[in-house]
Amino acid sequence: MPQELSNTVTIDELKLGMYVLDVTSKNRFFKIKTQGLVKSQKIIDQLKKQGVVSLVVKAPQETSPEDKQDVSSTDSSQTNIRSKKTALIKTKSLEDEFHKSCQIYDDSTKCIKKLFDDIQLDKTLNFSAVNDLASEITNSVIRNEYAMSILTRIRHHSTYQWEHAINSGVLLCGFSLFLGIKKETATDITVGAILHDIGVAKVPRAIIEKKGKLTINEKDVVEKHVSWGHQLLKADDVSNKITTDMLINHHERLDGSGYPRGIAAGKLSKLARMTAIVDVYDAMTGDKHHKQGEQPINALRYLLAKNDKFDRVLVQQFIKFIGVHPVGSLVKLSNETLAIITEGNRNDPLKPKVVAFYNTKYNRSMTSKKHCLVKESISILASIRAEDYKINISRIIREVIG
Repeated sequence: MPQELSNTVTIDELKLGMYVLDVTSKNRFFKIKTQGLVKSQKIIDQLKKQGVVSLVVKAPQETSPEDKQDVSSTDSSQTNIRSKKTALIKTKSLEDEFHKSCQIYDDSTKCIKKLFDDIQLDKTLNFSAVNDLASEITNSVIRNEYAMSILTRIRHHSTYQWEHAINSGVLLCGFSLFLGIKKETATDITVGAILHDIGVAKVPRAIIEKKGKLTINEKDVVEKHVSWGHQLLKADDVSNKITTDMLINHHERLDGSGYPRGIAAGKLSKLARMTAIVDVYDAMTGDKHHKQGEQPINALRYLLAKNDKFDRVLVQQFIKFIGVHPVGSLVKLSNETLAIITEGNRNDPLKPKVVAFYNTKYNRSMTSKKHCLVKESISILASIRAEDYKINISRIIREVIG
């Protein structure tokens, strides 16, 4: 590579198209693994998260073709942000990835439904299909972290169990990558998330769909889903430690009040704590036969308030990852419109990107319009429920974004 002139910029001055030669970080253990071209805002956000203070850059037109590799491949003493294999997956815009993510999500629904049906018929667990599914989800999340996450906000009580498995996979995959876990491990975690509640397939439908309060005996039956799930793994010779840890321990709590073993913080891995957070979040926000789902903000407040049961640091990191208003959520804006959150903003969580689609002044649909709230005077007034405006959230999300 020929000798190039360079200059130093702060992390706030770093722009798309710049080529990074070196970095300075607050974290003395941080080191850059490769030089590279800044090709997306996600790369800049990732460098900020890693504590980068300033960078030595050169102009993008001065780079040779062989130099144009992604700068996001970084290392620290604690995490390996991206594996070489991950770096080969190109990021995509939300619009470009959304159609593909819809296909993956729909295929996932069919796959998980068949998985539950097969277990109810005492058939063997198709672990290979779950692995393939987890790989598809992971690759989609890497291409665009928001595209598939948006779909996790489409909820219906009749498909809750399948949605919960898929959504847990999508959310834990994204959360893992956000925390700097390498792709291969994130894929294994996605497998564990999909299977963490697989034992529920053995719980009688009458109990699952009961609208009233469960009896003590019925609660005991529901809690057996953990041991039933573990038996299913052993019967199919699934010995993956990540999957087993997630399945057995996702209902345990830091204060020892969980089940099935009532173990406390000292014996709970970071992964078990992460799974517990995502499991509760998605369960609380999902519609069930006996209960309408909570708004995401209420679920996040619950998790934050229960610091005796959930890892407070991980809960705070999960909130930073998912946002105060998660993508796919409906909000009312100050310009008298309703909008869908389409892309988060971790630097200013209350100013994400949205698409407005409904005029509340005239109570009618409107031509969809994109807003980047960080650049406009429009603000979010409140989260809203689709049913309050008789909105078909599944149709709107797919039409407005797709």
